[in-house]
Amino acid sequence: MPTSLPWHRELSVVLHDLAWLLPRTVGAVATREEPLPASELEIMRLLTRRPGLSVTEVADRLGLRGTNVSTAVGSLERRGLLERTPDEHDRRVVRVTPTRAAMGLRDRREARWGEAMAEALLELAPDDLTRLQEAVTALQSLAEGLSQHEE
Repeated sequence: MPTSLPWHRELSVVLHDLAWLLPRTVGAVATREEPLPASELEIMRLLTRRPGLSVTEVADRLGLRGTNVSTAVGSLERRGLLERTPDEHDRRVVRVTPTRAAMGLRDRREARWGEAMAEALLELAPDDLTRLQEAVTALQSLAEGLSQHEE
């Protein structure tokens, strides 16, 4: 088992705080312009990272009831954001993938987040900006590593 680094707790707490704050600050405009219920947004977040999961797999990974996920997937499908396709090996299983419209929605949201973040970053000292810019690659690697352990 790896030895814990002295700053690991602080990193966990600040990342958790940011995850809570970002949708309420830099993500608020995008959410108001193109709202999705929280459960549907979570499903879309997961499926943009892991397209092709089954409804059961989505429910398991998000800790939601299968019936709730199925209802949300149906709603997203009716809005043209998801499509269902039968599994090529087991026709009883349906795979769910985001559509081009969903990816466009995600791209628009991310662009708005970037614009709002640019404004927030203007309040920071130049040295802090440099450190944050240098940390982006490491944080992306951390996110990728954590996603490999996602259940």
